[in-house]
Amino acid sequence: MKIPPVCLMITAAAATLSIHPSRSVFFYYETVTLSCAVPGSFSTWTVKRNTSTKSSVSCETWGQLNGSSCTIKGVYPSDSGVYWCESDSGECSNTINIRVATGVILQGPAVPLTEGDSVTLNCSYKEKYAKESTSNFSTAFYRNGTFFEKMPEGRLSLIHVSKENEGIYKCVHPTKGQSPEIWLEVRENNIPVATPDPDPDPTPPIALPKLLSTILLFILYTCIFILAVYTYRKWAQARAEAKRKWPDHL
Repeated sequence: MKIPPVCLMITAAAATLSIHPSRSVFFYYETVTLSCAVPGSFSTWTVKRNTSTKSSVSCETWGQLNGSSCTIKGVYPSDSGVYWCESDSGECSNTINIRVATGVILQGPAVPLTEGDSVTLNCSYKEKYAKESTSNFSTAFYRNGTFFEKMPEGRLSLIHVSKENEGIYKCVHPTKGQSPEIWLEVRENNIPVATPDPDPDPTPPIALPKLLSTILLFILYTCIFILAVYTYRKWAQARAEAKRKWPDHL
């Protein structure tokens, strides 16, 4: 499989190529759409491809162009190849490999996974001119040429993948043969784990002398208040008694 030969700079940050349906192997006559996501770019981007017969061919030649997307209505083996987005200044996106086959295929992700992702590999069978495919059969899955697992239906789920899951996968139908191999790539998750900052300025404890002074002042003010209340009540009682004894003199 050829790779883009004329890109001046390959950068996934400038543009990203995606594919719908999101897989790398297709049956005959399926519709496939490739799209260039180009946030913040002022360049003109187009989808290109290399196949076994032609190199660096733009979408207008082999698909239907719609802005920065390109659709192939009814893929055929001649559409098998490597696809990418390219700008008018020679920048390139990531690449996606597409294979078109008949019989048994293994449907896997077209782009690399990141550690922690989950994915389902779907083993399907379809005759060349049949309308529908099926996965309702006992399936043996292989990784790197070694038997991996057997499932009652053609689906293998990989939960929270790691680098150990990376490799070349294929599936085998009990009577119709095996699928083309696909490459499952798993990239490391380099997002740093955030750690909480320590308390930058913990409140210092109250100094003991200051605490004692506060307590003594509270006791002093309390005593003064009690003494004032007591003095007022004694004065009020004395005045009431004097008024009772000498009412005419008051």
